Order: sequence, then C-alpha cells, then structure tokens
Amino acid sequence: MKKRMIILCVFYLLAVLGCATSSKDSPVYIRDPNCKLVSFKPGSEPDACNGIKWETQLSTLAGMKHVRTDPSHGGIEFYVRQGDAFKLENGKQLKIEYGFWKEKFYVGVITIREPDEWNVIKEAVFKKFGVGAKPFLNREEYLWVGKNIVMSLSYDENLKFGAYYMRSEAMEKKMAQK
Repeated sequence: MKKRMIILCVFYLLAVLGCATSSKDSPVYIRDPNCKLVSFKPGSEPDACNGIKWETQLSTLAGMKHVRTDPSHGGIEFYVRQGDAFKLENGKQLKIEYGFWKEKFYVGVITIREPDEWNVIKEAVFKKFGVGAKPFLNREEYLWVGKNIVMSLSYDENLKFGAYYMRSEAMEKKMAQK
C-alpha cells in the first residue's frame, strides 16, 4: 500500500509540474470583444515601404543583400538594402528587411528589441497613421487594414521583442491563388 501511495504521489507531481507553465512561456491573450477593424487615417495609407513601392521588381533595386528565406507561400526572400535603415525620431536607426515573393516586393519588416524603441516607434506610427485596432486587451498589438495595405505593430515586454510590418494586400491575394 505504501508503494502505491508513493507511485500515485510521483504521478501526481509529474502531472502537476508537467502541465504548469508560466504566463511568460505561453501567454494567454484575451480578445477584445469590442474591437473593430481600423483603417489608416485619411490620406495616410502607404503606397510604398521606406521608398520601395509595392510589387517593385527586385532586379530594379540596387544594393540589396539576401539575408534569409521564409518558407511560407512557397518562399519569401528577405533582403536588406545597403546603407538603408528605418530612422526613429530620436535618431536611432533600426534594420528594415524587405520581403519579396517571386521577385516582387511584398512586405517590409522592422524588429523592435528595446522598450525605448517600442515607445518611439509606436508614437510615430500613431501620429502618422492614426491609432490602430487593438484586438487583445492584454497585448501591445495594433492592426490597420486599408484598401491595399495591412499593417501591424506589436511588442512583447517579457520577450523584449516586437515587430512593425506592412504588407501588400494585392500581393497577399496573388499568393493565396498559387
């Protein structure tokens, strides 16, 4: 009987410890039931990302260096442009990656590592495009859905990581057809 009790206690502890996770490891996001889609403030929907117009052919751009391949949609090739950066109002510069699908410009992505970067970029984006929809009550994430562009801005304080991206909706539709 004593042996059975020990085995049951061990299984119980393993089950409890095995199922326990901290909110830092796997956060649960709470949807905002009142969240509505938000577009860009009038006249601000971008027709380009950092000067590169949507669907621009990669071969027409100088100084592009391949940095990685994302296997989604049959392969999105990411590049950085020599001497190029996303400039924050505080003077700091962040690396911007440009994603191309079938050699056409599809998405621009900026990664955010520090809280001060997050605060500066969030303020600048809100000022330029308006405040985006906030789909989660407990997550710093904002979305804009325009006629031609979808844009997202997010930051996770626990991970000290965020992203600001904008992508072509027309390209997304073409990618979905393939």
